[in-house]
Amino acid sequence: MLGFQSAGVRQAFVVTKENINRQFEEVMQRKDIGILVMNNDDFQMLNERLKERALVQVKPTVVILSHDISAEENMRLMIRRSLGIDLWEKKG
Repeated sequence: MLGFQSAGVRQAFVVTKENINRQFEEVMQRKDIGILVMNNDDFQMLNERLKERALVQVKPTVVILSHDISAEENMRLMIRRSLGIDLWEKKG
């Protein structure tokens, strides 16, 4: 947890296969969370309705991390959608 806090993460949630859907719904309703980062394995455990919600809801924006080459681009688009700016954009 200390490593996450050093990176600016204020809160972390531990989930299991049994509680991930309930925990995800609770987090998605909170007004104090702007970006929810989760790994692809956890995302795959969500039911289909919650997966769809994760992909379309703007706040909190859900960033899904995976080893896939497209993961960085996916994260870039979701953060841009949430913040309204492109953090990777190169300035002249």
